[in-house]
Amino acid sequence: MVANKELAVQGVEKGKRAKELILANKELVFQGAEKDRRADELILANKELAFQGVEKGKRADELVIANKELAFQGIEKGKRADELVIANKELAYQKIEKGKRAHELVTATKELAHEKELSAVQAQLQQSQKMESLGVLAGGVAHDMNNVLAAILGLASAFVEIQPAGTPAHGAFDTIFKAAKRGGVLVKSLLAFARQTLPTEQELDLNQVLQDDMRILEHTTLARINLELDLADDLHLILGDASALTHAFMNLCVNAVDAMPEHGTLTLRTRNADPDWVEVLVEDNGHGMPPDVLAKAVDPFFTTKGVGKGTGLGLSMVYTTVRAHHGQLNIKSEMGRGTTVTMRFPARGSQGVPHPDAGAAPLAKGEAVPIPVYSAKDALTVLVVDDDEMIRASMQTILDHLGHTIILARSGEEALAKLEAKFTPDVVILDMNMPGLGGFKTLPRLRTLLPKVPIILATGRVDQTAVDLAGAYTDVTLLPKPFTMDELKAFLVKAKNH
Repeated sequence: MVANKELAVQGVEKGKRAKELILANKELVFQGAEKDRRADELILANKELAFQGVEKGKRADELVIANKELAFQGIEKGKRADELVIANKELAYQKIEKGKRAHELVTATKELAHEKELSAVQAQLQQSQKMESLGVLAGGVAHDMNNVLAAILGLASAFVEIQPAGTPAHGAFDTIFKAAKRGGVLVKSLLAFARQTLPTEQELDLNQVLQDDMRILEHTTLARINLELDLADDLHLILGDASALTHAFMNLCVNAVDAMPEHGTLTLRTRNADPDWVEVLVEDNGHGMPPDVLAKAVDPFFTTKGVGKGTGLGLSMVYTTVRAHHGQLNIKSEMGRGTTVTMRFPARGSQGVPHPDAGAAPLAKGEAVPIPVYSAKDALTVLVVDDDEMIRASMQTILDHLGHTIILARSGEEALAKLEAKFTPDVVILDMNMPGLGGFKTLPRLRTLLPKVPIILATGRVDQTAVDLAGAYTDVTLLPKPFTMDELKAFLVKAKNH
């Protein structure tokens, strides 16, 4: 029984083990199936790996090719780098060359500017030398012409007074008188052109000078010209000769009016350029000047006017007048846009004190000349010292007519010899320019021998030398040639009343 139970238990146990074995077999079968699957997956994986190996081989080949390409590109880049280095060196060289060329260009530009400036200075120097040479020539010609005109004018004025009015002789001498006066005006223009210094200087208000000129222009210019004044209220004074400046300004105004034949505006301006300068501007809106005419504008005797319409001395006289005032002249002109003439003068403060008056000044223009009636008690003994035979002859006639006694001398030496022989005149008329001692060296000796006798210093060229000489001695009066009999009368009356 017991054994049967044991056997039953063992049977049960074997049944359990058989089931377990069956389960184990099933598990094994399952595991076998899993292994088969894994084997398939491994096969697939191996295939994939093989494919990937092939791909890697391809990629390796591509990489080799790419490396070769990169190596080639590296070589190319190396070549380009070398080319770039060479190009940079070339650029650096070109930059150096450009720098050299720029420096050479700057140097050449400076040299051209210097040459241009030097050329301008040389042109100004040549112009100045030309003007100075022509001035000396004009001064010499004017002096000789004044001697000729002095003889003609003196005698003509005497015979106009002597001959009865209305007679043929009176008319003839009157014509000669007027012709000589006209010649005197031309000679004064030559002297103004030749003048390097001024015969007289005084403080001048250029506003007043221009206002006086404007009043004259208003009565002489045609109604088509509009005259305008633009004057600075605080204009500095200058030192100058009012007569010379008036003549210069009027010349410019006449030229401006001629440049506006139909209509236009003439403007006169003044202004202080700075503390040391005063400017006067004469402006017109006329036809202007082309460059070739402008370049010759101040040349003596150059004119664009027709025959008989101008002498060509106008602007050259303006130039010399401005220069005699230590000033500057500038002319700007364009065709169709008018002309502006700018004159710069040193202000009064930069000039020092005015020159002292050199004896009695010549009679002012328009001043009334007294015509005395002579009697025996008015008669004077007059010593005339002049090397020109025509002057001595004309003075002889004039002084005889006036009732004076005349003693003639052809030189300073001859006059001194007469005085040393105890001859004492009442008045001496001394020529400035003579051979030998001349007036310059004769005057001091005359003053020593005749300390109280009035001396009239007659000259055809009133320059600074004559002014200084007359101012250096007392009772010495300048008498410009040519002079009329009436002007000589006035000087003799003044000497008599001294």
